[in-house]
Amino acid sequence: MPAAVEEIRAEKLLKDLANVWKELGQTESEYAIVRACALTLLVATTGEGDEQDVAGTLGELMHSHPSRYIVLRLVERTEPEFSARVFAQCQLAFGRRQQLCCEQIEFTATRDRIPDFYAVALGLTVADLPVLLWMRDAQLLFDQGFETVLPLARPLIIDSAQFVDAMAGLAEMERRRQAGWRIKDLAWSRLTVWRETIAQMFETSGCKNLVNRIDRVEIKGRFGPTGTDVQYLAAWLAQRLPGAQISATGSGVQRIRLAAGGQRLEVNDAGEALVATSLDGMVTRVPDPVRSDSNLLGEELSILGPDPIYDATLRAVARLTN
Repeated sequence: MPAAVEEIRAEKLLKDLANVWKELGQTESEYAIVRACALTLLVATTGEGDEQDVAGTLGELMHSHPSRYIVLRLVERTEPEFSARVFAQCQLAFGRRQQLCCEQIEFTATRDRIPDFYAVALGLTVADLPVLLWMRDAQLLFDQGFETVLPLARPLIIDSAQFVDAMAGLAEMERRRQAGWRIKDLAWSRLTVWRETIAQMFETSGCKNLVNRIDRVEIKGRFGPTGTDVQYLAAWLAQRLPGAQISATGSGVQRIRLAAGGQRLEVNDAGEALVATSLDGMVTRVPDPVRSDSNLLGEELSILGPDPIYDATLRAVARLTN
């Protein structure tokens, strides 16, 4: 139910949103319409033609984290462009005769109009609720023109797996963290099952006694240059096993092997599951399905406060990089 926007001002857009809700309220339906908003999520994308992907991700996310979504789509044009539209996206609530509806404001802009977007978006964030910025293109973190947008939100959500130069990307994320931003990384979220599996292996009495004797750790990825996922695991394990020699290669984690003399623990990627082999040879299969962006975002949005484990890991990775 889009509303055309002639003049790009926050007051005008909010008025158009009010009209959208008024029209929805007048629509005959067997399902009650519930307007929900727990935060403001800014989404910055450089992908033309990704409208359906973004809409699908936000549509799935709204069930667990209903928000006001403000999308900035940066485009390459020969002439300056700055346009906007407003609409409500609705999904049937699970197990209820209700439609859960969230409002979305979508901007299309050339890079020279980024300051205009900042000025308008400043008046569109929901008062007294958290404001987060998801950079759907991680390379925007290096874009000086995009710098204007960053003050709109303190938590920044990035997928460091997208960085062309993983080490430079992690160093820049740590620099931003030190400058006061709260960094959230979808690449870190993908490692949750790996970290939980290793932690659970050491809950058994036999493995507890082995911790202080682990002297070698091998983290192996299946693809070329060392990626942020392998670096994260290496730094995370180094903090817990300070006496171990740790090697980390590749990206796309394939195997983690921990050795203490002739004893060995191992976790291997087996497609949609991890296979963990303990000291006694017992094999455990842990589900690890491919996770969508909405699933990863949901995990990060559930931790709006500081994540001390991640912050310490990012610091450690940046220190090793430097």
